[in-house]
Amino acid sequence: MFRSCAVLLLLALAPGCAATIRPQQHVIDPVAVYVANYGIHSSVLLPSGDGRFVEYCFGDWGFAAENHCWPQDALGALMASQESAFGRRFVTVPAGQIQPLPLHPSPRRIDHVYAAREDVKRLLRELDERYQRGAARALVHNPDNDTDYVKDTERYGALNNCNHLTARSLRTLGCRIDGTTFFANFEVEGKQVLEPLTQTASTPTTMPSASASIADERN
Repeated sequence: MFRSCAVLLLLALAPGCAATIRPQQHVIDPVAVYVANYGIHSSVLLPSGDGRFVEYCFGDWGFAAENHCWPQDALGALMASQESAFGRRFVTVPAGQIQPLPLHPSPRRIDHVYAAREDVKRLLRELDERYQRGAARALVHNPDNDTDYVKDTERYGALNNCNHLTARSLRTLGCRIDGTTFFANFEVEGKQVLEPLTQTASTPTTMPSASASIADERN
């Protein structure tokens, strides 16, 4: 996932371009999700309900899953990808911390936004269903980034890369995205007022909630 996007962005020669994430201003039953910027690749980390976070990614099959990274492979991935890969890995939260810390590679920057719990659950279902459809065709583990890849039917290319997946995921979580989504550089702006859901016997408790009375202001 990381190398395919690396080639894409290096060829573009525009590392300074950024997209602005504007999360929902008022969130009921908030859940923290994290946006990782690897410099050339971005992703959204979602709480999976078991003390871990799950990270999905999208790339060219040869590059992402099979480590075919010669220049001709890079050009093929960018301009005429023959097969797409949809990847998944789980990230454990270190003891005493609430923020996931991905490794191999580690993000250059990781930010957070809050989204409604039901929106997070819906996005998790959508991504998992997409992954399971691919798993029926093929599954390859890449030890370089500890990610399991499956064959994907969505076409990968310059106009639909890993960073577009990040933007679409954030929109599903109620965020507005301004600026180009071609690059990995996403910046969070805006204040969020968080309102906890009134606790009842049937209130879901499988995902971590944000603090009860927070106004999270970002520059």
